[in-house]
Amino acid sequence: MSYIFEGKLANQCPEAVNLCTPKVHCEKCNKLVDFPERKFMSIGTEVFSIYHYLQKEDLFIYEAKRGRAVVYCSDYCRRKHNHRFKNEKK
Repeated sequence: MSYIFEGKLANQCPEAVNLCTPKVHCEKCNKLVDFPERKFMSIGTEVFSIYHYLQKEDLFIYEAKRGRAVVYCSDYCRRKHNHRFKNEKK
């Protein structure tokens, strides 16, 4: 079984709305969605903190230049807002 990791893993933390019940906003429509799961992965002597939506089909996370990951609540929002998909056909 193969799996596409595009939009499912990020090495940046998204900005949480509330630390007691962590939620994040969709970057396009501003809908509140669940905070991504956090895992630690060690490669050699380095330890990386990875945020992911691997088991959630409809949620996506991407790294951003500003240092905070961005989250999308659906494939529609991801394609409408993210510059990576501007010229891509469905």
